[in-house]
Amino acid sequence: MKPVAVVSIGLFCMIALPAVATDTHCSEQEQIVFSCSLGKKIVSVCASSDLSPDTGYLQYRIGKRNTLELVLPISTQPEQHIQARILMFAGGGGGYLRFINGGYHYIVYTAIGKGWGVKDGVSVEKNNKLIANFKCQDIPVSVLGEAFFTRAGLPVDRQEFFLP
Repeated sequence: MKPVAVVSIGLFCMIALPAVATDTHCSEQEQIVFSCSLGKKIVSVCASSDLSPDTGYLQYRIGKRNTLELVLPISTQPEQHIQARILMFAGGGGGYLRFINGGYHYIVYTAIGKGWGVKDGVSVEKNNKLIANFKCQDIPVSVLGEAFFTRAGLPVDRQEFFLP
């Protein structure tokens, strides 16, 4: 094969592949539970390496690269401020985490369904009403699902969340 053809094939493969999330607010010592680019900002959910129902931490972080604008939970009792739920759809499913900060809820989600495809991002609710939704601009890094929720000992979300 000629060198020009190899370069052309390589460039085509780079262009054809969707971008995978590489930026995160999680440190190298933490597990990336969820992370994606929202455009100018990055949303990440980070867990300590010792996360279990009795130890460790789980945090929602959002902001520009190297600049955090919001970190949740800010309390010492995260079980009162983080809830999780599995989503079931015909031909798919997903999961989400709800971070509660007073009347504001930050919901990080990922799901796939027959007929509508993939939905990933973060929704913001105020007093149980959707006020903003930010879609991932790349393929998120995500371990949201029943296995992770069980390992972390997260309570099931008491409210219903509808994908935007």
